[in-house]
Amino acid sequence: MDLRIKLLKLSGGNYLIVITRGLIDAGRFEQILREVAATSQSLLNCKILIDLTDARLRLGPPDIDVLVNGLGHDLFRPDIKIAVVSSEIDEFDRLRSLSASLCTLGLKVVVFDNAKSAVVWLGNGS
Repeated sequence: MDLRIKLLKLSGGNYLIVITRGLIDAGRFEQILREVAATSQSLLNCKILIDLTDARLRLGPPDIDVLVNGLGHDLFRPDIKIAVVSSEIDEFDRLRSLSASLCTLGLKVVVFDNAKSAVVWLGNGS
């Protein structure tokens, strides 16, 4: 897995852009979330874009349950928004399941099939 993280501190807010490539399994997705959490921990109203368009996702329903149950409720601040982008339809369905599970932890996570829609959602108010 290749992971690139870029933090943008702009007058309109803080933005974290994460671009991944390669194979992503539950352990690697957890690594992504933990790195994002560590980077955004001290930032107010951070908006996060996780781009998985060049990644291959290997997450089944049991993997999603283990991943979400292992994260904990205090990993992220409640004022952040996370947009996940994937253009693969098979991955999109699994990511929507993961997103719904992450929302049970109090996170604002939405999955998109294109980056433009994700950026518009992130740019809107809370």
